[in-house]
Amino acid sequence: MGLLAASIPPFMISKRIFASEKNGSNGKLNVGIVGLGKQSYVHIINAANNPNCVLHSICDVDDERLSNRKKYIENMYSKMGIKHSPKTFKDFREMIADESLDAVFIVTPDHWHAFQSVLALRAGKHVYCEKPLTFTIEEGRKVVEEAKKSGLVFQTGSQQRSDSGFRRAALLASTGMLGDIKTVWCNIPPRFPLLYNWKKEPLPKGMDWEMWLGPAPYTHYTRHLLHPLLKSGDPYAYEWGEWRWHTDYGNGMQADWGAHHYDIAQWGLNMDGKGPKYVEVFGKQNKKFKSDKKSVIYTYENGAKVVYGVPKIMKREANMPGANVTFVGTEGVASGSRGGKFWASTPALRTAKVKAGLDTPYLSEGHTENFVNGILTGRPVVAPVEVGASSCEVCIIGNIAYKLDRTLEWDWKTRSFAGDEEANSFLRRKNRGEWENFWNA
Repeated sequence: MGLLAASIPPFMISKRIFASEKNGSNGKLNVGIVGLGKQSYVHIINAANNPNCVLHSICDVDDERLSNRKKYIENMYSKMGIKHSPKTFKDFREMIADESLDAVFIVTPDHWHAFQSVLALRAGKHVYCEKPLTFTIEEGRKVVEEAKKSGLVFQTGSQQRSDSGFRRAALLASTGMLGDIKTVWCNIPPRFPLLYNWKKEPLPKGMDWEMWLGPAPYTHYTRHLLHPLLKSGDPYAYEWGEWRWHTDYGNGMQADWGAHHYDIAQWGLNMDGKGPKYVEVFGKQNKKFKSDKKSVIYTYENGAKVVYGVPKIMKREANMPGANVTFVGTEGVASGSRGGKFWASTPALRTAKVKAGLDTPYLSEGHTENFVNGILTGRPVVAPVEVGASSCEVCIIGNIAYKLDRTLEWDWKTRSFAGDEEANSFLRRKNRGEWENFWNA
């Protein structure tokens, strides 16, 4: 097991607050990346090319990934005329204990997000954590509390908030320019998490499997959860990790895509930091995965509903059959999709100016840049910890309703289900091994 040296306690590391100063070499922020899977490529590119950053260190449980990404980063800097080699770590706690590190990007599977975020904050590091922010409701509250206490910058990796198409659609909805929002359509395939029993495989040399599992339930090694790098061509050309679909390590499509699309829905509904009142289960067969025969609908206090799919108007009039998030109001329709795609039901809405005096989402300059600039200038980031936690809660309570196969009433103020002991038992889970008492430490 990849543990820290005995001199470094597992739960508490000396805290250092940077107060938005440039602390890295040459006046730049030293940033690190924890988790070197497929998604890490985006963060490596963004961090290395940001003029205010130095890609200081990388961390992963797999020696091959560390070696491959180290060489990749060295080559990137070399092409810029810079000789630079990142530090490498297999235990993220050793990495965040490095006093020269200023900020971390957490790009690990979902079951690790909350633990690594909290320990990074305690170590005095600014945090960018991939979505979905946490694995359970309890974890979300703990991360919010720690981030507020630290005073550090925390950005959730909900990068659709930095996409102009989603911003424009959310802007029209949140400022009342679409009238009363009746329905928000989120194009999320209904693939819910299941308990898989994949065949045991020999553990590849150089992989720390205990560290990959961490606080989650134990299972034997399988490439379905952690795929070895490919030996020819692109070493990362394997499919996305299937831990997303395993109930012990991921929260299915609800969290994988839901964390993106529900996040935009909440933004447009002015429900950031809040949530729906009811989550309802209904039948909807997933043709690709026969085990998925249900879907969910969320109803908010004002009657607005968030549902799966794409409305007919997007297929018929907008020619956007795969639209990601669509707001349907009493006075108009607006939709956003990745790549800055935007559509509204009237020419006036497509060119509309925001009504004076209304609070509106500000334009992010790019999600990584927004995070870095938040550290350097003190300006609030576009996807702060409270936003990431509440959007993630929408995903998680949908999974709980799916599991129980009944409608649930959610109280976002108390982060619990109204008068439902059985449903509330799923708001947290027991952690394994040394992490068992982490949230009580």
